[in-house]
Amino acid sequence: MTHPDPETSIERLIKLAGERDLPSPEGMERARQAAHESWNRMLEERAPAARRSRVKTMLGFAIAAGFAALAVFTWTQRAAPPAPEFVARIATLTGGASLREEHGEIIARVALPIRAGTTLSTSEGRVALTFGDSLSLRIDRQTRLRFDGRHQVTLLEGALYVDSGGINAVPALRIETPAGVVRHVGTQFQVQVSGNTTRVRVREGRVLLERASGAPTDIAAGDELRVAGSDLRWQHGLPSFGADWEWSALIAPPLEIENRPLAEFLAWTAREHGWQVQYSNESLQHRTLDIRLHGSLDQLDSAAMLERVALVTGVNLEAREGVLWVGGGAR
Repeated sequence: MTHPDPETSIERLIKLAGERDLPSPEGMERARQAAHESWNRMLEERAPAARRSRVKTMLGFAIAAGFAALAVFTWTQRAAPPAPEFVARIATLTGGASLREEHGEIIARVALPIRAGTTLSTSEGRVALTFGDSLSLRIDRQTRLRFDGRHQVTLLEGALYVDSGGINAVPALRIETPAGVVRHVGTQFQVQVSGNTTRVRVREGRVLLERASGAPTDIAAGDELRVAGSDLRWQHGLPSFGADWEWSALIAPPLEIENRPLAEFLAWTAREHGWQVQYSNESLQHRTLDIRLHGSLDQLDSAAMLERVALVTGVNLEAREGVLWVGGGAR
């Protein structure tokens, strides 16, 4: 039996099938478009998952950055201590004085602000300070004063003078001394510390001395109390003028007299020196409300001020034994 040749058989089958027709151009384009749409669908199905992954990654970075910023802010807030509070300002200055602060020592000068924690030291100088709107604090020579806060100072040694500006004036200054806390009630007074001895002398109003034990001690105008340990020594009926008070008038901030009435100058001068004002007659007292002053009295002592004002106003002014006579008076 004879077997057919395999190659002859295949060749015969191809010839019998004939040539296969190629797809038309339109068919080729439809096939390409179908493949393209299938590819896009696949990409779209994967995109949301990829976007979600990216969003999660970005959100994670944002949260981490937020915590980092919060940590830095908290650290800087804790690391930066609050600035010391402003307590006073230098109004006038004569001679030398210095201020010791946390970062060193500086020379005192007019208009310089003073902050809590500062210690003011005078040698041969004197300083006048303003507290708030009305209180005037004046520092004598050879004095050391520490500013504890807006309403409290500590007198380490030397002497100071307080003019509170009137009844119930603010701030109500507390002065720490070896004898206790001196607190004023609308007044003018002096406090002096020398060693373990504290002296309080009142010109006007009254002062309370609060000691570690017992009720506060009331010191009235004309009184002086010296305290050394448990020893208390009183003097009563002291004058409101004289050498013991004059140093505070020498450093007083000057009065701006431009266009002020003469009556206001007279009242200011009498208060600074502890004088009484006496007018020669009632008519002149009324006229001092209308007489206006001009110019400046800076760099003049009390005698020169009175002489200058008397010259420009034509009103005679003379201070004698604690009385300021206006328009003449009994000799």
